[in-house]
Amino acid sequence: MPFECVECGYSDSKWMGRCPRCNEWDTMSEIDDSEGKPAGHRNVLRTEVQNLSCVKVGHAERVKSGWNGFDRLSGGGIVEGEVILFGGPPGVGKSTMFLQLAERFANAGKKIFFVSGEENPQQLKVHADRLKIKGDNITVLGSGDLSEIKKVMDDLKPDMLFVDSIQAVIDPEYGGAPGDLKQVKKSGQRLTSMAKNTGIMVFISGQITKQGDIAGPKVLEHMVDAVVYMDYLDGNLRIVSAVKNRFGSCGDFVLYTLGENGLRELDDIDRVSAGELKTVSGQTTACIRTGSRLIIVELQALVVNSYFEYPLRRTSGFSRERLLMLNAIVEKYLHLKLGSLDVYLNVSGGNKVTERLCDLGVIGAIYSGLSGIGVSNKFIFLGEVGLNGEVRPGKDMTERVKFALRNNFEKVILSGYGKKINDAGIELEYIRNVSELKDIIKNAK
Repeated sequence: MPFECVECGYSDSKWMGRCPRCNEWDTMSEIDDSEGKPAGHRNVLRTEVQNLSCVKVGHAERVKSGWNGFDRLSGGGIVEGEVILFGGPPGVGKSTMFLQLAERFANAGKKIFFVSGEENPQQLKVHADRLKIKGDNITVLGSGDLSEIKKVMDDLKPDMLFVDSIQAVIDPEYGGAPGDLKQVKKSGQRLTSMAKNTGIMVFISGQITKQGDIAGPKVLEHMVDAVVYMDYLDGNLRIVSAVKNRFGSCGDFVLYTLGENGLRELDDIDRVSAGELKTVSGQTTACIRTGSRLIIVELQALVVNSYFEYPLRRTSGFSRERLLMLNAIVEKYLHLKLGSLDVYLNVSGGNKVTERLCDLGVIGAIYSGLSGIGVSNKFIFLGEVGLNGEVRPGKDMTERVKFALRNNFEKVILSGYGKKINDAGIELEYIRNVSELKDIIKNAK
C-alpha cells in the first residue's frame, strides 16, 4: 500500500519517518487502495456541451454583503455557484467573520445554511448573541458529516452554505480522520461540485499550518474560485486579502478591527496604516499601491557607527539588494560616507515595499537619520532614483498627488522630469537629481 504525507501530499511506496519534500516528521500516512471505489458522479461537474458564444450566464447580478471593503475584495459581490476558501491562523476571527457575513446576506433576503463542525448550535447561539446577530433567516447545524450536510441541503435548498471549518468535515465514504490530506481533498471536491451543479454559493474556512498553507497542502486552493486570507496586525487590527479570485482582481485588502461586538470595517484605511506618529529624524513618508488601493507607508532609517569589520545592512519590508544600491547613490551624490556605518531600514506597519517610487523616500530617510534633521510628516516623497542620481517619475503620479491631498499632506516631493501636474491643490516640489534632497530636508521641518 502507498504512503502519503498529510502535510504536503508527497507519496511513496514505502513508509519514511521524515517526508523528503516538506521535511516534517511522522507525517507519512498509509493509503488504502481499496477505498478508491467508484462513487458515482457526485464529485464531478456535469453540464451539457454548448458553443461558448451561446452559453447563457443566467443571473449576472452579484450578491453583495453590504460591507464595502469585502464586496470590493470579492470583485463587486459573490457570483452564483462561487466557492470561497477563507483561511487564517487559529483565533484570528474567521468564525466571527462567517457569522457576520451570514447575517448580512440573510438580511439581504438570502437563505443561509451555516454548518459548524467545531461548535454545537448552543455554542453558536452564544457567539451570535455576543455579536448581536438574530439569525432569523439562518439555519444552523453542528455536524461534520458531509452526508448529513447534503441531506439537509436537499431539503432546505439554501442560497448560501457556510462551512466552519474544512478540517472538521469528513466524507464517510472515504477513510481517514477529519483534517488529513485525503479527507480535506475529498470533502473539498464534494463541496465544490455541489456548488457548481446547484448554483449555491459556498464559504469554506480553513486553518493555516506551520508552512502557511490552508489545511496542510494547497489542494483546496486549486479547486475553489477565490482564496481569502485573514491575518493579525497590531493589537486588534486584522487584514483580509485576496490571493486568488476567478471573478475579480487579486492583491487588494481590507482592514478590520476585532472587538467585543465583532469585526468592524475601517473606512479610513490609509490613515490607520500611516498612524499619527510625530516628526522624528530618519523617517519619511511615501505611498504604495496594493491591489486597487493606495496606502501610506512610513520609511524609517537608522544610521549608527558600526563595530564590525563589515558594516551591517538590515531591512524589514524592503529589498536588501535595493538598499545596497541606494546606499551607493547616497555616497556618490549626497557625499555621505556610509562605509563605517550600519544602516537599518524599516517599513512601518509590517508592509512590504516593492515599488521603486519609494526610492526617494528611502534616501531621504537615510540622510535625515544621519544628519539628525527631522522631516515633517506632512511631506510625502514620490520618485524612482536611477544610478546616475536622476529622480524618475512613475505611473499614476496624478492619482498619487490627489491621494496625498485627500490625506491632508502639505507637500509632495516628486520628479521634475515628464509631464507637470496642474491645479494639484497641494504644494509640489520638483527635483531632477537626488543631490537636491539636502536643501529640501533642511527646510522640511
